Amino acid sequence: MIKLLVVDDEPGICDILKKTFTPIGFTVLTATNGSDALSITKKEKPGVVFLDIKMLGMSGFEVLKEIKALDRNIKVIMVTALDNEKTRQEAKKLGADKFVTKPFNSDDLEKLVTEEVEDLMRPKILIVDDEEDVVRSLSNFLFKKFNCHLEKAYSGTEALEKLKENAFDLVITDIKMPGLSGIDIIKESKGFSPKTKFLAISAYDSHEVAQKALEAGAADFIPKPQAVEAVELKVKQILSHIGKYKPK
Repeated sequence: MIKLLVVDDEPGICDILKKTFTPIGFTVLTATNGSDALSITKKEKPGVVFLDIKMLGMSGFEVLKEIKALDRNIKVIMVTALDNEKTRQEAKKLGADKFVTKPFNSDDLEKLVTEEVEDLMRPKILIVDDEEDVVRSLSNFLFKKFNCHLEKAYSGTEALEKLKENAFDLVITDIKMPGLSGIDIIKESKGFSPKTKFLAISAYDSHEVAQKALEAGAADFIPKPQAVEAVELKVKQILSHIGKYKPK
């Protein structure tokens, strides 16, 4: 069951949203200040947060920044009576996923949250290889087989930049690349993306290479040239393990 956290210093708003979303299957948590919101987030790990921008004490922007630092996968919907472009841009810059204004319609909110939950359950996959043909063929294959978000990187440096900006569930990476290797990516990303799973791929089909990848933190290893059936099986196993296997 998806947990929904409502953060607003108006108790009446919290009550309204709790009455709206509890009957349709959500576990609704509420907080009337930023400090309580962060404590609940750390303990309960909600999937979606409704967050008012203007509150006493910590502002919604401050809370948003802290929530995204705790877990970038949490969907945060900013709620405010101040509908202006500057506010929207600031919220987006800090990682807000959606933006709604007061007063809001319950039916519209239900639709919005349903969309965010569906998006939350779709795995995010990053493909990393310095060979464009490999990236293209893998992307096309995975897009046909899995209901997922796909992004591409053509170097270790680009991959790390994307990992810092977004929360990926799975990274499929080549081991040997110019500059940062796949093993470098796995090691360096641990500090800021510890939940990301890695599937390592290498033309060097040896026990030693596979062992190094696994020791660095890879979930599994596939030698090149990889059979698409093997990729499909490994990806399915990893996504199933984290509860995000969504076949097409």
